[in-house]
Amino acid sequence: MKYTIKTMAVLVALGLAVTGVNGFAESGAQQAADVSIAGQGVESSPETEASQEAAVQQAPQADTASSGEEASQTRTRMAEAQQHLIDLGYLYGAADGIYGPMTAAALKRFQGEHGLEETGELNDATIEVLSELAAKLGDVRALQQRLIDLGYLNGSADGAFGARSQAALKQFQAVHGLEATGLPDDETREVLFSDGAKSLPRRLRVGTKGDEVIALQEKLIQYGFLAAEADGSYGTRTSSAVTRFQKHLQAQGKAEGLGVEATGEATPVTLLVLYDPGYSSYLEDIRAGDEGSEVLRVERRLSGLGYMDAVPDEAFDEYAVSAAEAFRAAAGIQGSGYDRAFIDTLFSADAPVAEHFVMHAIAFGDEGTAVREVQEALVNGGMTVSMPDGAYGPGLAQGIGQLHEYLAEIGSPRAFLFEDENTLSVEAQQLLAGKLFSSLPVAFTASDTYMTSRIQRRLHTLYYLSKSKIDGSYGEKTRDAIIAFQKANHLPQSGFPDTMTLDRLFSSYAVYKVFPYRVEVSIDRQRVYVYESDESGEYTLTQTFTCSTGLGNSTPRGIFLDGGPCNVWHHFSKFDVWARYSYTIEGDIMFHSVLYSEKNTDSLRENSLYALGQKASHGCVRLSVKSARWIFEHCRPGSTVIVIY
Repeated sequence: MKYTIKTMAVLVALGLAVTGVNGFAESGAQQAADVSIAGQGVESSPETEASQEAAVQQAPQADTASSGEEASQTRTRMAEAQQHLIDLGYLYGAADGIYGPMTAAALKRFQGEHGLEETGELNDATIEVLSELAAKLGDVRALQQRLIDLGYLNGSADGAFGARSQAALKQFQAVHGLEATGLPDDETREVLFSDGAKSLPRRLRVGTKGDEVIALQEKLIQYGFLAAEADGSYGTRTSSAVTRFQKHLQAQGKAEGLGVEATGEATPVTLLVLYDPGYSSYLEDIRAGDEGSEVLRVERRLSGLGYMDAVPDEAFDEYAVSAAEAFRAAAGIQGSGYDRAFIDTLFSADAPVAEHFVMHAIAFGDEGTAVREVQEALVNGGMTVSMPDGAYGPGLAQGIGQLHEYLAEIGSPRAFLFEDENTLSVEAQQLLAGKLFSSLPVAFTASDTYMTSRIQRRLHTLYYLSKSKIDGSYGEKTRDAIIAFQKANHLPQSGFPDTMTLDRLFSSYAVYKVFPYRVEVSIDRQRVYVYESDESGEYTLTQTFTCSTGLGNSTPRGIFLDGGPCNVWHHFSKFDVWARYSYTIEGDIMFHSVLYSEKNTDSLRENSLYALGQKASHGCVRLSVKSARWIFEHCRPGSTVIVIY
């Protein structure tokens, strides 16, 4: 008996496909298209009794039946053959045992594809091949069921191995590094039925939330495709990052074989590749001076690991090279280039984290960790009261100016490093991070206005002294603040800033004054956070309020210690509006409720209510009536520190 190469393939790739790969349901039309392996599906329609009889009379028969019993046997044999043709994908419809034009055409096509004489008749040779192929259907069902169990195929295992089943098998083969033929050869079967066969994860898309999304986001961050925090919410940023990853797979030449398109939807195969411990994101070598998306990806990773402080961009400049070299040293990578070995190590899950970023010069307008560290050093050294926010602005420039003035006053040879308050060199930053302040004179005399101002600024940032008392004069308020500081830090309560007191005061481990309430206002988030302290001095977040701060920069930032309740109904004459439960922060800056046109609850200005959550006031912090009342009734004078940032 003759078998073509195609015949051997058909022995394992049989007939009609089950519904859809990866959850795409097939319509009747698609099912019809999947009937034939050759893609030429046959769809039979019910024939009338007259046409059926005519077809039987006119069509040639393998054996002419003269008796009713022989006719029944012939019809049974024809029905069995038709069922085989249906199972093998050559005929679509029901097996009725009637030999008509559609059956003849199906037989003829089957014979032609299997090296048989194309007669269209159901002869013994045709029956033999049909029966042999149909016997393989049990194996196909087992294969389909395994693909279904692993998530590559949806529907039921019906033994009809059509286009959808073949596509599912191709996808399985591509995922497992096998030749993607769509035919279950011995190697494919061995992997498919092994314990090492990989299951497809659940599809994720915009709107999905939860731990699965966090896992996805963390991987996208690891590979430099996402520059945001893993928050568990699949939004537009995550979708864009997934698109970047899918396009990266395309650039690597891996997407087509896996059936991955750049849709922004985390398909099962997309996730499987992303989570594969053996996946290499390497695309090309990187060189100093290069530009492009691969550079951005590398810089994001270096930044995430703490080697870079500057905002990642698409230029592999001198600073980026310095950061990359710092990573090379930490990871113990040999060589000098940024090749596959470097890239794979950089994006590995266990890449070493930097002990400190590579320092670089900073200037007015810069943002980042380097700026924040300078701000913190100046705050600890009593040179500024501006709260560290990582932005090089007027407050930091003023602090640098005050440091330069102080160093010049005491004759420090390093004063020149801080002469330009709008820029700081690496050397100046290293000095601030080192022992600059501990090396400065700590002897105090009441007439030393520079030292007194330093002391007062530091007492303020530790919540012991109001900002209005920073005047360079060592008076009663400053002395009381020193005593309170000494008590909290378990030092002798002399009221005098001796060496021991100053060493602790200008350190990063100085103890803050604890209030019953610490109220923080986040201008960026438009939220008010209330923390309550316990007996051990630990704060716990107990209240969160939505607010409206001032338009532009009209709400002052800083530390405020002199707040207190003002009026149940407060009239702002300048704007001729009323508010409830006003609470002074500083001067005419207050907490208060949403606005009213008159001194009654029926005159609510609804626009002020709807504006909560965004900047809207002239500088005050607006709250709902309930929230404003809570602060008014609980935060008594002297019980609260207010921090606005």
